[in-house]
Amino acid sequence: MAQQGKSVAEPLRWPLLVQPANRDAPTTTDAKIVNGYVDREEDGDYWVFKRAGTLVNTDLPAGQGNGIVQWNGVLYSVVANTFYVGTTSTGTVDTTHRYTFNMQIGGTPKLFLKNTAAAYGYSSGTGLIKVTDPNYPATTVPGSAYLDGTMYVMDPTAQIWGSNINDFTTWNALNVIRAQIEPDQGVAIGKQLVYVIAFKQWTTEVFFDAANATGSPLSPVQGAKVNFGCVNGDSVVDVEGVLIWLAQSKGGSMVMQLDNLKATQISTRAIDRILDEMDTTSVYAWWYKHDGHKFYVLTFKNNNITLAYDFRERMWCQFTYNSGANENYYPIVSSTWSGITNLAQGELDGNIYTIDSAYFTDNGNQITFDLVTPNFDGGNKRKKYLKMIDFIGDQIPGSLLYVRNSDDDYQTWSNFRTVDLSRKRPYLKNCGTFRKRAYELRHIANTRMRLKSMDLQIDQGTL
Repeated sequence: MAQQGKSVAEPLRWPLLVQPANRDAPTTTDAKIVNGYVDREEDGDYWVFKRAGTLVNTDLPAGQGNGIVQWNGVLYSVVANTFYVGTTSTGTVDTTHRYTFNMQIGGTPKLFLKNTAAAYGYSSGTGLIKVTDPNYPATTVPGSAYLDGTMYVMDPTAQIWGSNINDFTTWNALNVIRAQIEPDQGVAIGKQLVYVIAFKQWTTEVFFDAANATGSPLSPVQGAKVNFGCVNGDSVVDVEGVLIWLAQSKGGSMVMQLDNLKATQISTRAIDRILDEMDTTSVYAWWYKHDGHKFYVLTFKNNNITLAYDFRERMWCQFTYNSGANENYYPIVSSTWSGITNLAQGELDGNIYTIDSAYFTDNGNQITFDLVTPNFDGGNKRKKYLKMIDFIGDQIPGSLLYVRNSDDDYQTWSNFRTVDLSRKRPYLKNCGTFRKRAYELRHIANTRMRLKSMDLQIDQGTL
């Protein structure tokens, strides 16, 4: 038995399972993961990974990225006012807003692309053709829905307009129905299963193909209204049949998913605190799949912040881009799946990038991984002497971890100390005394990185 007053060494394993825990809107305090994600293995252990990097896949003439899609093995993209098929310029388009894409398979398969001010069709036989029918609405909300041969779009007054069967260049003035269970404005339109989804300001409505003989074929699905609307139509993303969007009610903002017509909130209270303070006038949203994880990525450009949701672990993190001078929001505006790789479009250069864990940088720019832990006090307010920290992770040559701590609730930080993760036993000695402490772990080496935990050798002191 230890003598009274003597310290007792107590090894403690500290898992690095971290959820955002910001106490208010800024993300400068409390726990978070930046440019990383958590992976739960079958044995129940959690590991933290650095996110995948990017590399240019298709180098296009520089310009604003306005949307990409892959269809039938061909990559289509809009850069500034130019529509590209692969790397071939095929025509000019409107630049009022970014583009969304859909497909028509009946008759001659065609690609349908639209923004809020114009719409176009493309096929290899006809090339790029603008929709000029006077019955096509002059202003639409983001998105479209293809159902049973008809292409549907919605205008800001929540009127849903339908094209002729298998011909989205022709629109009938009578083929229209208004989403009017509640008197709010239209924000975006999408599709789930065999239903057209109308996202409005405060509510979301559902329609089915009732094959009506006159007017619109659509009729509302009674009882399927969702009492959450959409803040910005650019936030709506179809993630393999599940619709994700930045939602709002009269009580605030949140991120919702619609799966089999069931709406569920996926944002946490900590994320909601961030959302309530965001400028939602400029939003980018997209998704990608990586190593068994699917991520919904949401950027608030004017706030310089990108949030990412991992569907597998149901956890949030942040993504940043290292410009060499500052850590900025992640500058991707659109994505597509090529059947082999994840492709993403850059915001300012319009280039198409491959996202892959084989890349350890963002096209040569370093990725700064940061993990900030919650405050730790060991369950008491005694002074504690931390003799040593062992870092449990992958042993990779050239992999360096920079570690610092805060003992005053994230207000000030110690200098970074370097841990060589290529060693058999990476550790830090003589880590000082504290009553409560938070750690920041930073990794910027051009290597993979996977961490499991920190083992703390602590001597308990007196009150």
